[in-house]
Amino acid sequence: MKTWFRAIVLATVALTAGWATATFAQEGKKEIVFGFSASLTGRFATEATDLKHGYQLWADEVNRAGGISVKGQKLPVRLIEYDDASDANAAIRNYERLITKDNVDFILSPWGSGHNFAISAIAEKYKYPSVLATAAADRIFERKFKYIFAATQVASSFYEALGDYLETVKGDIKTVGIAYENFLFTQSLHDYLLKKLAAVGVKVVADEQYPLGGQDFTTLLTKMKAANPDAFIAINIMPSSVYLTRQMVEVGFKPKLYAVNIGPMYAQEFTGQLGKSAERVIENGFWHPALPYKGAQAFYDEFEKRYKKAPSTDATYAYIAGTIMQQAIEKAGTLDREKVAETLRTGKFDTVLGDYEFDDRGVNKDQLSFITQVQDGKRTVVWPKSVSSSTVKLPY
Repeated sequence: MKTWFRAIVLATVALTAGWATATFAQEGKKEIVFGFSASLTGRFATEATDLKHGYQLWADEVNRAGGISVKGQKLPVRLIEYDDASDANAAIRNYERLITKDNVDFILSPWGSGHNFAISAIAEKYKYPSVLATAAADRIFERKFKYIFAATQVASSFYEALGDYLETVKGDIKTVGIAYENFLFTQSLHDYLLKKLAAVGVKVVADEQYPLGGQDFTTLLTKMKAANPDAFIAINIMPSSVYLTRQMVEVGFKPKLYAVNIGPMYAQEFTGQLGKSAERVIENGFWHPALPYKGAQAFYDEFEKRYKKAPSTDATYAYIAGTIMQQAIEKAGTLDREKVAETLRTGKFDTVLGDYEFDDRGVNKDQLSFITQVQDGKRTVVWPKSVSSSTVKLPY
């Protein structure tokens, strides 16, 4: 009786395994196709080109290892990309095309909160699980969508570190001036920064919005200089921080502390162009190769070797998004998007920014907030002390 039962069990296992292999073969899959749209031209081209490079580096690493493993069979990755020319409506059309005409297996995200807010509705409509590489606006994840997941921090956590640092130097820095770009991501950051500054008791004496892609800041900086804040915080995307920093020198505006949202992470475009003017500029952390995570320095070195520049955090988050998608597919053991989505909701994923585990919004439960400062021409982690390799140096 035991022998008979064992035979049935073994036969059932064999049939099940054979069915799974046959089903997979019937799909005719020789590769896994990922599609994305990026702003390779237009105002977002600097950041989006790095996003593309992050995806490319990830895909090439996967393919060098033989591909993504699905039930023991390795399938190479192929990327399909379109340029949306920094137009969110074009991005929407591109993702509709990727899904309905190109029939991609999975999608990767575009650059920026604005574009991701738009295309995440497409992902939800077609039930395509997507790890959004550069989507930090909290509003994106407040819609109870089930198929989107954040590779980056969300805006509500970005200024925790800078705010906590300012609280420790309230004797020297009592007032702050703010300039923020008219963009979904930066507007979100602005709202949370105001709350944080109020909580730590730092007074805002000037608060100015400027147009998306602004280049002439003379009038804004003249007003800011007249307000005479101890610290100046620019909530920006590239390349406005380059123009802003250069023009601060021209108008003679030199606060004790100067912080930007994005700047020094683009070493060539920011520090390389500004030289000494970039020294002691503080920047939100996002990601840094010196953080104690497996593979962080190796990724940095490989990116630098290939593209002859340091990876920005946009490139890193794209690489992280690809890494998470790969692990989700391998853990699910299938290309079935519903099962991959469920794995993303319930799994844990190892990346160059540590472990990721998503809450019911699709946001990583571990939100590391830190700040860096340009010291001797290099972007250095300076706060909090638990992850820093140096201390903040003042004045700017």
